[in-house]
Amino acid sequence: MAKQLDPDEMVDLKELVLSEVIQMEALINILEAKGILTREELIDKMQDIAAQMRKVET
Repeated sequence: MAKQLDPDEMVDLKELVLSEVIQMEALINILEAKGILTREELIDKMQDIAAQMRKVET
């Protein structure tokens, strides 16, 4: 049987997405500051991954 979720421990979707965005932005800023990648490289890789995912869906 499934465990009942405690409403006090649940977060809404907006809070979850905002937390994810903050974490990603922090990681990107650190990698960029250390010269590990540029924002352009990140965008290129994101576009590559999105194109691959679209191919899998079809």
